[in-house]
Amino acid sequence: MLQLLAAASLSEELLPADLAEGSRLIGLLITREDLSAYTGGTGILMASCVQTEPGCDPEYVFGDVSGLRLICFTVPDEAGEGARIVSVVDDGFTAVGFDVNEDSGSVSMDADISFVPRPEDAFFFYNPVLVAATGQVFAVPGDFMAVNAAMNPPGSSVGQTVRDERKHTENGMETTDTTTVNVRINAVREPVEIRVLQFTEKHELLKSEAFIPGAVPDRIEPLAEAAYLLLETVEKEGEGTGLIRREAVGRDTDYLITMSCGKDGVCHSHDHDVLWK
Repeated sequence: MLQLLAAASLSEELLPADLAEGSRLIGLLITREDLSAYTGGTGILMASCVQTEPGCDPEYVFGDVSGLRLICFTVPDEAGEGARIVSVVDDGFTAVGFDVNEDSGSVSMDADISFVPRPEDAFFFYNPVLVAATGQVFAVPGDFMAVNAAMNPPGSSVGQTVRDERKHTENGMETTDTTTVNVRINAVREPVEIRVLQFTEKHELLKSEAFIPGAVPDRIEPLAEAAYLLLETVEKEGEGTGLIRREAVGRDTDYLITMSCGKDGVCHSHDHDVLWK
């Protein structure tokens, strides 16, 4: 199983080729610009280990580079027996899934990015994140994808998969472990208004509230006589805002998920607790 060693500082004697020797894939750093501009000609971008307080899982940051991190690795547990999984997932990824097979040592990561395409090309660079045998974590420039409104209408999806395969021989037996990272970019319409409507069992409207995306309260408290909610998301279509996506939420559901869109076109999901009376 993948084992992450303690992070060490990069010495002047340690060359990129030294880092690459024995390194393995632990995730992706998705950037909107070519990572090569940040590597200073070395071809690698070193990560710093950040631990906000004792006992917290470590995080790896890449200086002032703006990007989305999707990383999964293991560290020894506090008791010193076995290992535990640590993941770093930035807001901007949705439907994230990890599958770690301890027997084979294989790891797979799967995630979506919801994006509002513009007329001009938007670039997404899939930069592999690796851990060296020394424990140092770094990113290397990867391939890119171009997304635009003409080629990627709402409802379409494109993506890339980065795969790392390692063969090992122990006691004359050869085994193979793999790390696979798959990220899809889903084209969506921009949400412009979120409405929460409350209805009785007879489908009579009790209350209607409208919010700017991203400003929906974390806690929704329906009226006592409310039998269900109707979540309406008003989406922008072309120059208009007439498209409405609806979702009924009954008393057997205690949460809502809404979405807001950043200036960069990447959408963020928001969880809301529903406290039924």
